[in-house]
Amino acid sequence: MLLGATGMVGQALLRQRGAHPVHALVRTPDGRDWGDGVHVVRGDLHGIPAALFPSRPYVVVHFATKQRDLDGTGFERTNVEGTQRLLACLPGDCRGVIHGSSMSVYGPGPHAGVMEDAPLAPLTPLARSRAAAEALITRHAAGAGLHAALLRPRFLLGRGDRFVLPAVVKLLKRRLQLGGDAVACSVIDVDDFGRIIWRLARRMVETSRPEQRAYNVACSRPLVRSEFLGTVRQALALPRPLVKVSVPDRLLRTLREAPSRRAQAVAERLELMTRSQCLDVSRLRAVLDGPEDLLSRSPVEVLRAALDAFRS
Repeated sequence: MLLGATGMVGQALLRQRGAHPVHALVRTPDGRDWGDGVHVVRGDLHGIPAALFPSRPYVVVHFATKQRDLDGTGFERTNVEGTQRLLACLPGDCRGVIHGSSMSVYGPGPHAGVMEDAPLAPLTPLARSRAAAEALITRHAAGAGLHAALLRPRFLLGRGDRFVLPAVVKLLKRRLQLGGDAVACSVIDVDDFGRIIWRLARRMVETSRPEQRAYNVACSRPLVRSEFLGTVRQALALPRPLVKVSVPDRLLRTLREAPSRRAQAVAERLELMTRSQCLDVSRLRAVLDGPEDLLSRSPVEVLRAALDAFRS
């Protein structure tokens, strides 16, 4: 059962589903061709129709989260209250919940190989709503005897990316580089992410003892800034940056503490671009099974594939 089917991850999950049937909750189906085996139900987290729930055992994949506060109403209603409403109406045939969270629950960083048992320090309203949703799901799953997998990626690349690669290309076209060459970040191809979700869903169905765990999701090796920008420049024939911009901690702190939401958003973007954001994925590697080791894929290969999608 998929929530967030029209988003970047939801679309990747559907591309990777094979013959698996999916019940998808969609606010506006938009007349698109969902394909055989996808049962589309109109609704949202605050109005979940009974027709959404499969008649046989199933796993919930919950990616119906609010990522940007364009209307100024905050993140609590969708990410926290919506998650609470979802959990309250899950029928007994549910085996587990896979939730799309984020590395942001660890705080702004820099992070070098942060593990899942690190203390959570969400700083932004979005990150705090994600951490709250994680806590709700974990508590409900433990009490109801369900599996729970809380997925924490950093940067998703590939089809549907409207933020990461476009932002880097925009800066390069202005001949700007934010942060030093040694800054590194964790990335994952969105279609590999979809494959990982299917493997975790199968594990929930096949494993009798319920587990409630968070999983960092990324290629094992981070992508270093110099190879990130060099690969993009070469693929798109862009010139070298003329200016490398460093951002001191004092400036970030001033922006974070400013009353302006715009200033706080700028601080968040600058932190993502100028501070290393690297995940340890040994926990996820230990539970993934299958012939293809998705986490060993080169992050440069992932970036090149994303550039192909970007150009098209």
